[in-house]
Amino acid sequence: MAFSSGEWRPTKRQEIFLSLPWKPPFSIREAMYGGGAGSAKTDVLLLYGICHGWHNNPAFKQVFLRRTFPELRNEVIPRSRQIYSKFGATLNKSDMAWTFMAPGQAGSGYSNAGAMIFLGQCENEDDVHKYDSMEINLFTPDELTSQTEFIYLYIGFTRVRTSDPTLPAIIRAAGMPGGIGHTWTSKRFPKAAPYGTVIRGRGGNLRVYVHATLADNPHIDPGYRQSLEALPEAERQAKLHGNWDSYLGQVFDEFRDRHYPDEPENALHVIPEFQIPDWWPKLVVGDWGFAAMTYIAFVAISPQGRSYIYREMFWTKTKIEEWAPHVKELVDLENPRIIKFCKSAGKETGQEHTIQEQISNALGRPIELSTNSSGSRVAGKQLVHEYLRWKPKHVFLKQKTSVYSEETAMWMLRNRGMKDYKSYIDSFSDPEPESNIPKLQIFDSCQVMIEAIKACSYDKKNIEDIAEFEGDDPIDTLRYLCDTAENYIGTAEDEFKTIQKREQLVAKLNSSQDWTGFYRNMRTLEENKIKPVRLFHRRRLIQ
Repeated sequence: MAFSSGEWRPTKRQEIFLSLPWKPPFSIREAMYGGGAGSAKTDVLLLYGICHGWHNNPAFKQVFLRRTFPELRNEVIPRSRQIYSKFGATLNKSDMAWTFMAPGQAGSGYSNAGAMIFLGQCENEDDVHKYDSMEINLFTPDELTSQTEFIYLYIGFTRVRTSDPTLPAIIRAAGMPGGIGHTWTSKRFPKAAPYGTVIRGRGGNLRVYVHATLADNPHIDPGYRQSLEALPEAERQAKLHGNWDSYLGQVFDEFRDRHYPDEPENALHVIPEFQIPDWWPKLVVGDWGFAAMTYIAFVAISPQGRSYIYREMFWTKTKIEEWAPHVKELVDLENPRIIKFCKSAGKETGQEHTIQEQISNALGRPIELSTNSSGSRVAGKQLVHEYLRWKPKHVFLKQKTSVYSEETAMWMLRNRGMKDYKSYIDSFSDPEPESNIPKLQIFDSCQVMIEAIKACSYDKKNIEDIAEFEGDDPIDTLRYLCDTAENYIGTAEDEFKTIQKREQLVAKLNSSQDWTGFYRNMRTLEENKIKPVRLFHRRRLIQ
């Protein structure tokens, strides 16, 4: 930070950012500063309220936000001391709040009672509720791409307001490419509002992006530029030049763990727990590890073909004989159709038994292995995208090239069977729009899987694949899981017809409360599910 003789002078780009209008009728509610490393992003956010003199108003409140407390402790608190102590402010360490003197308070001997600047953190999305009772005049989230869109929108659009016309109700953010929030930040600021362009968002809110890089900061250490020049090309473009296209960002940007008001109700992957019906088929899929994590997901498949991850179990540095009994207890109780683990469990390691054999023996059930063939990682990722997809595919209306014939339909039924008959009927009907999307939902108790999905970014060497990271074992499990569910649904047509009939009987029971009819119909369904095969004609004698 450049203080000379007690003065701080903003760079030209910082001046532009600081001078953005905040008073109605032309109030820019949202603005983002940055793009490249070394552009003095944190400094301008810490000084924003002081430059406007809002710290002289006892009602002024600013929230400076980072993702984690260590970020505040290691970087922000030392910088804030250099600034705010010069203005007579004091830091309350328990509240992490700087309080300024009220007008006329100097020399009174009383504790400061003026404007407040809070140094906050939101490591988890539920942390936003710490600010529920606040009226925030200036919200300054720093390193925006390390935060989630929900955190930004919740605080920025529910807590930022003012009851004093002399104070603002604005958001001034800063960040650079990369991190779990790269995709949504890029879409909201540099992509939607390129530098110098003011756009009008929902509710008429104005938004702008001010691009700045190390080259715009004359106070930066020259050696820092040399360090950035030495980075791999993609990272160099992102950090040195603030190139938002050089970092591809979060892989599963369609993933939703909370519902947003402007999206359809089905745009949700994380849901509250509910009682899984006993007759829904279940799968158990895992990724084995010892030093790495052993992660196991329990999946139920609904009659409509939607997969639900309803339980997760995980261990690190734990032997098979220690964790397997816990899994076996649930496997014996729920009788899953398939148990599948990663292909690496089948490798010969010179031991008497492979990991596959050890797990199988411990569970008392044979286990299948995933097919890690060439390209399977990328193909698996694409399948996960399909299972997370909540936007319906475009429906092409059929062009009728012939006229429906009842005679032809009956001939199809008599000579080719029901399947061809239905196919003929369907050829004259437009396809129904998709309703059973997304194909995957996760119980909110499975937080390890949820956080792993949100943490995925693309591999810089293979931009079609997911970069490996510590704790990515649930992602490998997710790929095996979607592939297993897809294959199972495709080969268990008769079973799904049965469970769909069961679902219909339960729905009928809920409306009629006719338990006698329910049990009678269920018994008939069970008796017809497996028909005995007659090996000999009844008139033939068995020798």
